[in-house]
Amino acid sequence: MRDILTKPWSFVWGGFLVGLAEVLYFLKYETPIPITTGLAKMFGTLEENITKTDFITRTYSGDIHWILIGIISGGCLVTLIEKERKSWVKYPPRVLLLAFFGAMIFGFGTRLAQGCTAWHYLGGIPAMSLTSIIVAVVSIPFAYLAFMLMAKLNAGGFMKHHEVKATVEKCVELEYLTETLSYDPEYKPYKAPVRLALTAFFLLLIVSSFWTSLKGESPNSIGSLPWMEIGLKSLVGLLVGIGIGKSGFGTECAVMSPKSLLMKPKHFEAMKVAKITQTMFTGLMPFAGLLVAILMFNLTILFTWIVLGWDVPVVVEAGRYKYGFHLGHLVGGPMLGIGSVMMLGCEIRTYSRLGMSYLTGLAALPGFLLGYLPYSLYKDQIDEIFFSRGFMKEKNMLELLPDNPYIQYGFALAYTALLVFLLIWAIKKGSRITKVTPKEYISQSTDEIFLKEISERSIGVVG
Repeated sequence: MRDILTKPWSFVWGGFLVGLAEVLYFLKYETPIPITTGLAKMFGTLEENITKTDFITRTYSGDIHWILIGIISGGCLVTLIEKERKSWVKYPPRVLLLAFFGAMIFGFGTRLAQGCTAWHYLGGIPAMSLTSIIVAVVSIPFAYLAFMLMAKLNAGGFMKHHEVKATVEKCVELEYLTETLSYDPEYKPYKAPVRLALTAFFLLLIVSSFWTSLKGESPNSIGSLPWMEIGLKSLVGLLVGIGIGKSGFGTECAVMSPKSLLMKPKHFEAMKVAKITQTMFTGLMPFAGLLVAILMFNLTILFTWIVLGWDVPVVVEAGRYKYGFHLGHLVGGPMLGIGSVMMLGCEIRTYSRLGMSYLTGLAALPGFLLGYLPYSLYKDQIDEIFFSRGFMKEKNMLELLPDNPYIQYGFALAYTALLVFLLIWAIKKGSRITKVTPKEYISQSTDEIFLKEISERSIGVVG
C-alpha cells in the first residue's frame, strides 16, 4: 500500500482517476467538468479586489472555481506524499517564454473552440460529439509543428510526462544527456527572481479568489453555494489533480502518441527528444490513459441515457448563432494543439503542475490571463467573425441519425465497442513495444518501465 502512495503511477491508473472525476461530476450535474472559464473568473477577482479595472470582468465576473482549486491541491498533495516538490527542476528562459506564449495561444484558443482540450477530449468524445472529434483531429498536425519548433529551440529534452529526480540521477550516471537538461545540483530555486515573482502572482490569485469566496457575493462563494457542492467540486478537482500528478496524464500528448509509431528512432534522436518521452510516446501510454478516462465516461453516458432516460450531454455550446460546428472550432482547435505542446502540457495538466511547483506552470499562468483578454475586450466582434459562420447545427453524432431509438442505441453501442477495441489494442501494442507484459504495462509507471529498459540496455552493452 505504501508503494502505491509514494511511487508514480501508470497512465492507465491516472486515466482511471480522471475518468472517475468525470463520472462523479456528470452524475450530479449532467454535464462534463467545466474548466477553462473558471480560471477567467478567478482572474476577474484580481480586478474586483485589487486593480479595480474591467478588462476581464466586462465578460467574466469574479468568482472562485473549486474544481481548479482541487486540481492544484491534488498536484500539491502528490508531491507531499511522494516527498518530492518539483521546484528542483530548472528550465532555461527559452522554455519559460515558450510556456508563457503557449498559454496565451491556448487561452485564446479556448475562447474560439468554446472549450479546452479537457472539455472536448474528456467530455465531447465520450458524448459522441463530432465537433469535439474534429477539434481533436485538427489540433494534431499543429501540435506536431509546435513539437518541431520546440526541437529547433533545443527544448526537446524538456518535453516529458514528469521530471522524477531518481530517474534523472540515474540518467546522469549513464550520461543520457537528453534526460538531464533540467538537473542542476547547484540550482537554488527559492533564490531565483523569476520563480519568486511568478509565485507571488500565483499566490495573489489564490488569495484574491478565496477572499471573493468569503465575501459570499458570487455564485460559487461560501454561503452562496452549499457546502456539499463545494466539497464535491473540490473532490472532483482533487481526483483530476492526483491522477495527473501521479502519472503525467495529459490530453494533447495522448492524441499525438499514435503518430509516433510512424517515426523512426533516428527522428527522435535528431530532435534531441528525451529517451523517456520516446518510450512513453511509442508505448502509447498517454493514449491508453486517455482512452480509460473516455471509456469510463462514455459507459456512464450510455447507462444514464438508455437505462435511466437522461439526455446525452451537450458539449458543444451553440450560443446565440445556434451552430454546433463553426469557424471558431477550426481555428481554435489548432491553437489548442500549439499551446498545449509549448506549455509542456494541456490546461488541466498545467494546473496540477502548478500545485507540484513546476516553474513552467507558474510561467503559463499570466499567459492564460493575456490569452483571455482579446475575447473579453472584443467579445461581440469575435463572436460575429467566428461563431456566425456555421457548418452544421447538430451538437452530436446522434442528431445526424434518424430519430429512431434502436438505430441510435445501435450506433452508440458500436461507438463504445470501438473505444474498447482501441484501448485493448493500445495496451497490447504498447506492452509489446516496451517489452513488458500487459499487467506490467497497466501497473507500472512510465519511469519504472523506462528504467527497466535502460538497465537491460546497459547490461547488453557490458555483455
